[in-house]
Amino acid sequence: MKNKYDFIVAVSGSPNVGKSTLFNIITGERQHVGNWPGKTVERYEGLLIHHGYRIKIVDLPGTYSLGALSEEEVIARDFIVKEKPDVVIVIADALRLEHTLYLVVQLLELTGKVVVALNKMDAADKRGIHIHVDRLSRKLSVPVVPVSALHNIGINNLIDRVLDVAKGRVKPGKFKINYNGIEYYIGKVEEILRNNNSIPDYPPRWVAIRLLEGDKEFENKILERNGEKVLEKIYEIKNIAKRELGEDPETIIVTTRYNFIHNIIKDVIAYGKVVIPSITISLDKILTHPILGLPIIVLLLFSTFFIIFSINTGFPLNIVFKDLGYENIAKAIEENSLSSILSKIFEFLSIVIRDVLNRINLPDYIISFICDGIIIGIGSVLSFFPLILITYIIFGIIEDSGLMARIAVASDTILRKIGLSGKAIMPLILGFGCNVPAVLGTRILEDDREKILAIMLAPIIPCQARLTVLLAIVAAIVKNPLQQANILISLYIISLIILVVMGKALKILLFKKYRTPELLIELPPYHRPSFRVISWLSWDRGIHFIKKAGTTIFLLSIIIWFMLNFGLSGYGVELSNSYAAIISKSLIPIGSLMGLDDWRLILALLNGFVAKEAVIETLTLASGATNPTDAINIIGISYIQALVLMTVMMIYTPCMPTLITVFSESRKLKYMIIVLIYQLSLAFTIGIIVFNLYKILF
Repeated sequence: MKNKYDFIVAVSGSPNVGKSTLFNIITGERQHVGNWPGKTVERYEGLLIHHGYRIKIVDLPGTYSLGALSEEEVIARDFIVKEKPDVVIVIADALRLEHTLYLVVQLLELTGKVVVALNKMDAADKRGIHIHVDRLSRKLSVPVVPVSALHNIGINNLIDRVLDVAKGRVKPGKFKINYNGIEYYIGKVEEILRNNNSIPDYPPRWVAIRLLEGDKEFENKILERNGEKVLEKIYEIKNIAKRELGEDPETIIVTTRYNFIHNIIKDVIAYGKVVIPSITISLDKILTHPILGLPIIVLLLFSTFFIIFSINTGFPLNIVFKDLGYENIAKAIEENSLSSILSKIFEFLSIVIRDVLNRINLPDYIISFICDGIIIGIGSVLSFFPLILITYIIFGIIEDSGLMARIAVASDTILRKIGLSGKAIMPLILGFGCNVPAVLGTRILEDDREKILAIMLAPIIPCQARLTVLLAIVAAIVKNPLQQANILISLYIISLIILVVMGKALKILLFKKYRTPELLIELPPYHRPSFRVISWLSWDRGIHFIKKAGTTIFLLSIIIWFMLNFGLSGYGVELSNSYAAIISKSLIPIGSLMGLDDWRLILALLNGFVAKEAVIETLTLASGATNPTDAINIIGISYIQALVLMTVMMIYTPCMPTLITVFSESRKLKYMIIVLIYQLSLAFTIGIIVFNLYKILF
């Protein structure tokens, strides 16, 4: 039977958790009803086709546990063990998590191929119930996906995680509850079962626990295999346990499970204070108003980025104080921004370690590898973390307060122009901080085509790393703050125009018959933001980014070190003779079309492919200067070259971590290649146009 399908997935859950609703949404009209063999209980099966895979969905009878107290419970556990589905979706109720986790825990003890669907998350939000999904996932050692079966929210993401487990991309961890004093007796029963091969189909530990709980079904199975003596030994162990522990083993096991669940609940749930309905209604009249809503949302987002950028780089707060005549305050803000502080820390660390390594007479190339390769690589990774953390903290406040849903409603009309619904505003906004979390954020989109379109558009959003480079270049070539602002605003406008044009183009070329899904979103009540919830959101997402992109950034930093320090004659060559320079010089004919006929400018753009901040670092290194302004003057970058460099850098291919994330989220190499090609083509084309227009006009 399995050869007709790529995967078999079972759906399990307690009564009234939304299991039937979820099953119906997943299978649609491709379902049929029969009876379980030899049983009176109905069997529901359906077909799901997802990402080209044919998946058989089997709806298991609703059960509160996997004991043998009812025919439904026996059917559910026998199917999981004997028919071996590739994945079991078990549904937990976000409103009654402590009660519905019991079945989840029992299933996890039976099989590791589990994905937990955390249903009714929208209803939980309305009541101010916040569940730390990532932490719950870590504690259960399996994927946990927030969904709303009733409103068809999170279903695509759920099936994606099911495929991850089925295909082995995500390997569930080993789940085991420590039953403390009774563990010794579990081990004894388990040993008897193994030695006598009493119930071979089931995991011995799971059967041992069930027998100590008094499972009559398993006792009968042992007797059917002439296991009277085996059962006598198990009874004896059970009686000894009861006598020595002073309590029935079943009571101890059940109590331990509930204590385990209770400890999880304490760690993963926070309760927020919900604003009274009258205030919610009044605020919604303003924020979702077709005329007033959008300007207020724009002002809110502008304020958000003003705070994020000012803390991380000092801009634009430093410009404000400069214009007001407070040069010292502006300088202090720049020198004490997070990026500046981190830069100083790693510079100091590099100097100290270099001095120590010189004292022990290590070869120069090893010292350079450690100080200029490894330490700088680690610094590159960690330099992202404050930005990501600040971005998520502020967005956590917006999300937890209930404002994010209103932003989606207010922006829906505009985003429809490029084929996206208002829900896509969250990923796109994240792109201004960093394109990697922007691409990851597309998981909230239910429609596959909308998700792919959003993934391919997110890298166009100018991230803060690009802004850092633009600030350094524009500050070196233009001294007037007003002119600086005009150039930056113009570049951002160009990016947003490209976003609109590419949204329409990609929609036509890739999804001709695609119709933007209607925005179906319930507005949660306003909450007073919870520090606990915000810390969950920001820290976990920040760490997730470091794990996702950090390894790539670090490895590429090492590769760049090698390319810059080695040439045809080995280590220690002049930069102009390095492998990096050789490659850059070979690309001068292409760069000349845009007026970038200096190999150092091309090298800067190549390194920007790894991380956009590397553009300025490369110019500084290639010129032998100590700061970006001196580097630009030493290289002799003209005004038009600076404009072209900024334009190309703003548009061309996003950094390598973003491309890797595009591939991992879209699950198809072709989409990553399309992003790579169209952004490179656009950047060079617009760069050539800017250069030639300038020559004609000036």
